[in-house]
Amino acid sequence: MTPVEEAIQGKRMALPDDRMIGLRILEGADAGHAFVLSKKCRITFGRDGADLDVQDPAVSKLHCAIEVYGDVIVLRDLGSASGTFLNDFQIKDELLKDKDNIRLGGTAIQIHVKKKK
Repeated sequence: MTPVEEAIQGKRMALPDDRMIGLRILEGADAGHAFVLSKKCRITFGRDGADLDVQDPAVSKLHCAIEVYGDVIVLRDLGSASGTFLNDFQIKDELLKDKDNIRLGGTAIQIHVKKKK
């Protein structure tokens, strides 16, 4: 069993009650945009038909997804052509934490996890 499979075993997808999960686009055509995951516990990234359309020709139509299982956050590559990178390492699926950097093509995204006030 992989570390991701172990971390999500027996859990269902759900946003945490006590924390806020935000994403900020650091590099790429959409740099400067930021948003908070508030309704969906799975968000897809891609060029066309994804929850978050990334304006980057190096990004696949459906490139990757972030899934939230309460206190566990997972980044999954969805079979992208150019790969999904977490903190400069190519991944298939990996656990995310506060201030991790995700790269899809020429687009860089940082995750922020903060306690709700």
